[in-house]
Amino acid sequence: MALELALWFARVHRCALPLLLCLGACRSHAGDPGLSKAVADDAIPNVPEPAANGPKLGAVANVTPILERPVPGARTLGYLHAGARVARAAEPFSRRGCGGGWYPVRPRGFVCATESATLDMAHPTLTAMALTPNLDQPLPFAYARTRVDTPIFERDPSQDTAIREVGKLKRRAGMAVVGSWSARDPEGTTQRLALLTNGRFVRSSDLEPAEPSTFRGVELQNKEDLPLAFVVKRGVRSFKLDGEESQKSDVLSMHDVLHLSGRFHNIGDVKFWATSDGRWVRHRDVVVVQSRSTFPDFAQGAQRWLDLSVVTGVLTLYEGKKPTFVTLASVNRDAHQNDANDWLGTFEVTGKEITLATREPRAFGESFELFDAPWGLTLSSGALLYGAYWHDRFGVEHGAGDIELSPADAERVYQWATPALPEGWHGLASPLQAGDKTRVVIRK
Repeated sequence: MALELALWFARVHRCALPLLLCLGACRSHAGDPGLSKAVADDAIPNVPEPAANGPKLGAVANVTPILERPVPGARTLGYLHAGARVARAAEPFSRRGCGGGWYPVRPRGFVCATESATLDMAHPTLTAMALTPNLDQPLPFAYARTRVDTPIFERDPSQDTAIREVGKLKRRAGMAVVGSWSARDPEGTTQRLALLTNGRFVRSSDLEPAEPSTFRGVELQNKEDLPLAFVVKRGVRSFKLDGEESQKSDVLSMHDVLHLSGRFHNIGDVKFWATSDGRWVRHRDVVVVQSRSTFPDFAQGAQRWLDLSVVTGVLTLYEGKKPTFVTLASVNRDAHQNDANDWLGTFEVTGKEITLATREPRAFGESFELFDAPWGLTLSSGALLYGAYWHDRFGVEHGAGDIELSPADAERVYQWATPALPEGWHGLASPLQAGDKTRVVIRK
């Protein structure tokens, strides 16, 4: 799908630059063979890293691929998103298979400056998609949900200020909003429109602000921080114990964090845990997180790794043998099956995305469309970990999504996990340096 708003800007400014969604390498164009450097198709050129303060290349497609080698079809290292700017070399490495030239970009890789990328920093798409993501907030953009079933539009290429309907979104569909525009709909009525990250539009009047979960996990500073418990039901109360008698006390809120003393007491078949402030909670009302007593062999030094229990939904970050953060996740229900061998095991983080721009909006297992899930990590198993801005079910129930965290927790894990995403990139398909990987243990 093209970023049609940019085409509208292009016509207004008498600009004839083409704009396509490139999901692979840019389409081949006949260049001047005399400008191409000689390099074997399977060789990775050794080029200097472009300076951070050097000239820029801008992305004008939803997905602008960054390739390992300057040839169509080379391995994808990552991608840029429309509106992004990245430092580049002053001159193209070659023009073979790319009329606009293959430009080395910072810190590594090549981008074809034809159709999906531009050297013109005044390009209309860079103007239209100028809102860059917030990289230190729970959500990288402003998010909205549809209040009703609503049309989705794109610009009508036959008219400068008109739109045409290209599909429908169900009520509760979620998306990031990065701009606005007014245009005439097919009935001739002027509509105020919200611009989505993929260049399409939804009526502003049919949207309401998303209300993501405010749940956050717990930073672990000292040994005394464990054990702790998360409240995972609504209507839970604490108790006072008197011998073999229990008496209900104050009401606890969903996702409350309780620090435990480590003591427990059974009354009949009901197990109670003592909190550090003298209260008691039933084991069946909480998820208890205790210190680990055994560790995988690789848990040495400062090695970063995630430990996820699909039964309890507890996710813990470790550096070596030291736990640093613990939270609750919603884990795919298939991971609980007895034959879920594909889910369980030790994996690595192999990719990162600010938002899952290439993910189909119906791929999250919900009954409505979802765009722009933030803070995506790809595991070597193919599973994804990301922020879910559309529910608050963390640690409570399991769904059809992969590994879902609250937006704040997903941002926390994303920033902590290696490899780091280079500046200006939207997605990283594989680590750029050997050994730069975070391990992930998924177990019952």
